[in-house]
Amino acid sequence: MEIYLIRHAESMGNISRTIQGCQDVVLTEKGKKQAALLGEYLADVSFDYLYSSDLIRAKDTVKAVEKYQDTQAQIIPFVREINLGPLQGKDRRMIYEMYPQVREKSILQSGIEGTETEEEITERCRRFYELLRAIKNKETAAVVSHGGFLTIFLMYLLAGEEWNKLHRPFLIHNTGISKLSWRDNRLTIHYINQYPHLMTKKTDHVNV
Repeated sequence: MEIYLIRHAESMGNISRTIQGCQDVVLTEKGKKQAALLGEYLADVSFDYLYSSDLIRAKDTVKAVEKYQDTQAQIIPFVREINLGPLQGKDRRMIYEMYPQVREKSILQSGIEGTETEEEITERCRRFYELLRAIKNKETAAVVSHGGFLTIFLMYLLAGEEWNKLHRPFLIHNTGISKLSWRDNRLTIHYINQYPHLMTKKTDHVNV
């Protein structure tokens, strides 16, 4: 099996540099172009399954991929972005002023009341892993999700339920693709955060 993990295209929250979390934020015009280029780039890959977060920035991104495929996207809420509760809609300066203790932590793992707990995130990673492992040999799937959740899921693949005890080094750009596969229960990570579709002359400054 082959799995393509994809971050959504640029959203209004990305350009305002606010922490979006589970807030529903639309794509920018640049983001719509990024999504279109992503769909074109993946047109030669025949996906047996397409999955998307239930947040609009992910759903609008997967629609651009779906355009070139014979399968329709399934919406799965457990791959949505991390719920950051009272931190959502604020930039980092505002967060650090209101919650100075967060400076020493990852915003995704702040422990602030009202944010998603590490236990809840782990359970979502477990469900996502089970979904992917149910995909059969020779089948291919693409999942459009979010930077925070995808970087945590990559850590979950490497460290299991101990993911939260390790430094998370991954960075995924808008429409960045990470490719995984399993063979005989052995995981292979082919690449992380590739975006060749944004590096062509056609982008007209759509690149990251």
